[in-house]
Amino acid sequence: MEPKVAQMPTSSIESQKDTIGRLLKATLRKGDEWYLIDHQWFKRWKKYVGFDCWDMSTAGDHSVYPGPIDNSGLFSDQVTQALKEHLIDELDYVLVPTEAWNKLVSWYGCLEGQSPIVRKVIEHGMFVKHCKVEVYLLELSLCENNNMEKVIKQHFSRADTIETIEKKMRTLFSIPTKKETRLWSKYISNSYEQLTNPKRTVQDAGLFHEQLIGIEVKNEDGTWPGRDSHPKSSPTPPEKGTTQKLPSNPPVSSSPPFAISNSSDGPGYALNNSHPSSNRQVEEDHHHFSKGPGR
Repeated sequence: MEPKVAQMPTSSIESQKDTIGRLLKATLRKGDEWYLIDHQWFKRWKKYVGFDCWDMSTAGDHSVYPGPIDNSGLFSDQVTQALKEHLIDELDYVLVPTEAWNKLVSWYGCLEGQSPIVRKVIEHGMFVKHCKVEVYLLELSLCENNNMEKVIKQHFSRADTIETIEKKMRTLFSIPTKKETRLWSKYISNSYEQLTNPKRTVQDAGLFHEQLIGIEVKNEDGTWPGRDSHPKSSPTPPEKGTTQKLPSNPPVSSSPPFAISNSSDGPGYALNNSHPSSNRQVEEDHHHFSKGPGR
């Protein structure tokens, strides 16, 4: 990749140091966006501006000029720009708020073809909520009820809503907006739960890494496809309405609401921590989230 041509910063290094130093003290607030920057680039920038009082010998020295922001070291694949696993805050990357990112880009530019690595601040914790930057997104497996062989993997924030997933699936599978749909999550082997509350977040719904989410489209005659699509515990879906009083317990079907082939994604996992790659508390606290209290 060739870097964008970036002119020398017009802001003095002293001004840069003060500005970024002030912005880095920002408090995490739910819904805010923070950006990942490769620690190696940021370390060069700190040397160039004399950010640390004990390391000012090279301040202003063009031999340590950092050049365009380059996050190549954070990617496991330079084409897809997927993040490497188990990256560590302040060792592999630093997190900066939106205003700080915009300032640095205006001064130095960024490597041609690289997309900014932007992440949301979400609340984390079952009883005591803490704000953390969600570095690693949740990967879900999306499919249509009538084509279970075609699974598309997509990443979502734990702060995204079920409605966000539905909109994404409508786009991926070319489902017209006028068509009524419903979503089902596979959470135990051959057991499915209808995702009835569009405003519920991915985190509150208990969705886990690589969970299968299927979308059904209502037939023209007003029925739903697939066998056992209306289990006894399931309420009658609303007719062409977007609002309904949702049950406290979402409907669960012990058999699939749509056809499943033998080559589907294999055994499911319960919505506790039994999935080998979901909600691993220790790893999630240290790797999936960053920059929380005490960091």
